[in-house]
Amino acid sequence: MTVALARCDERLLRAEPVVAEGMRQRGHAFEAQALIGLTGGLCPIEDLCLHDAGMDVRSPTREIARAAAMLDERRRLARREPSEVLSQTALRLRLGIEEPQDPVRTDRAKTPSGTAKQVAAPWDRIDREDEEEDHAGEEDLDLEDEPDHRADPAFAEIDALLARTRKKLDAWNDLSSDEGRRNLTLRDPGYDAIGRFERWLAILEEGRGLPATLAAALALDAWLWLEPSERAGELGFALAATVLRQRGLAGVYLPAIGVGLRRGRFRWSPHQALDVRVAGLLGAFGEAAAFGQGDLDRLGLARTVMLRRCEGRRRHSKLAELVDLFVSSPLVTVQLAAVRLQVTPQAVEAMLKQLGGSLPRELTGRKRYRAWGIV
Repeated sequence: MTVALARCDERLLRAEPVVAEGMRQRGHAFEAQALIGLTGGLCPIEDLCLHDAGMDVRSPTREIARAAAMLDERRRLARREPSEVLSQTALRLRLGIEEPQDPVRTDRAKTPSGTAKQVAAPWDRIDREDEEEDHAGEEDLDLEDEPDHRADPAFAEIDALLARTRKKLDAWNDLSSDEGRRNLTLRDPGYDAIGRFERWLAILEEGRGLPATLAAALALDAWLWLEPSERAGELGFALAATVLRQRGLAGVYLPAIGVGLRRGRFRWSPHQALDVRVAGLLGAFGEAAAFGQGDLDRLGLARTVMLRRCEGRRRHSKLAELVDLFVSSPLVTVQLAAVRLQVTPQAVEAMLKQLGGSLPRELTGRKRYRAWGIV
């Protein structure tokens, strides 16, 4: 798999710029689709591309929205340097984990959402509040023991349960600032995200002396095992690809590891032995490299076929530029082509007819507001 990754990276480096860019953009989309598929969801690649372009033909599902978020995440990570992505500060900021505070100033250190003590250890605050509830519970019990002839006892029990639930949710969320009130969410106070993240960082640091593919496989396996984030479980695949990029095996792109894992027969499970899990992930790296090379072949062939329609055209014809736009972008509309090529929409419609049978597939199935793409 090391040779396959290096060969794919070298081919991408020497490919035509439009083909290389098309492979990168489609790799992001196919990776987002594959990660949804690995969790048992359904995410058609056409619907994902249309949703990303704001041209949904139907109401987007929850899976489509998740895939779109992963797509944006991979694009953001691909634009940044690997050392910056894998730095502790950037990872803590992305996962919402506070920096370790000075013990002397912990009680008074301020953060955007309150004191550091409130944010870094919310479960400690909850435990203290639970103790206060226990001390104050006697008064509540005394009040509950008093018969209420005006209310049904069943409804009274439900009201008491709702009150306790509301108090517990208030303790789990930060209500001390406007930002905390805007980002209300249900979190497990005993999840220990800080401890899990520190253990994952230790494994990532231990992999610096190992081969690149083994270090990336161990980092991904540790992420899937520890789950440092409750809300970004799929981020581990992009971080493992960033490790490969940092070590030089994928210097010009992010490998689609999720696609490789889905293409193979191996399925990761925490019940498997460590050597089995790591060997399966290494096989997924090889499948990801094979997918990348196959996509380069597919885009190169599609470009060659469409460029044949450009033979014999006038020198000022922009049909070749339209072909390159089809190759470099997963989705093309008449309006987008008109802006990129600086022509009128009518001219784009005429060029689409000139492509004839080599025109990429239409994705919307409509007669108006159509879109084409090589997906």
